[in-house]
Amino acid sequence: MRPLFLALCLGSSLLLSAPLFSAPALQEGIHYDLITPAVAKTTDKPEIVEVFNFKCPHCAALAPHTAEWAEKNKARFQFRSLPVFWGKQTDLPLRAFFAAEFLGKGEAMKQAIFNAHFNHSADIENKEELVFMAEALGLDGKTFQNQLFAFAVSAKLSQAKALQESYRVSFTPTLVVNGTYQILPSRHAKGENGVDHARLFEIIETLAQK
Repeated sequence: MRPLFLALCLGSSLLLSAPLFSAPALQEGIHYDLITPAVAKTTDKPEIVEVFNFKCPHCAALAPHTAEWAEKNKARFQFRSLPVFWGKQTDLPLRAFFAAEFLGKGEAMKQAIFNAHFNHSADIENKEELVFMAEALGLDGKTFQNQLFAFAVSAKLSQAKALQESYRVSFTPTLVVNGTYQILPSRHAKGENGVDHARLFEIIETLAQK
């Protein structure tokens, strides 16, 4: 009986020390899609680009999670926000974001525009509304207005459009990792009650190290 008892104890010990869950290897088409040809990164760090639309409710829901993750991991990864617009939408919200970004308030303006549109039904394609938001964030209204149509902001818009095409983005939100991997949260990190954010960032971090 003693050898059997020792074997059972050893087996129990091994079970307790083994991981309870072993994540499967990531698979193309299930956890991500490939971008072909790949787009060159703009940094030596692993780069994650969040492509979003200011009138997209799924983008608004995801934004606080990506902002929190990016802040916690800023030493490890380069995170960038890339707004896009569709159809009859105008480029004014994008201009407002890029103008605020140049003035040091990009992330705050991003959240403010989402909040204004989805929680207060504000017209985010109205210049006066956008100036009001900028002033609420502590920016000088006149400086912000001048920045809206500055050459640097227009150049950012052109770059955003070019990257949208290069990344082959047709849905938002889309996360792009190292210019090579495209992740659609609602498809590649789908959980029981929507997007599984823990799984999403696990996929991002795994791909970023490739």
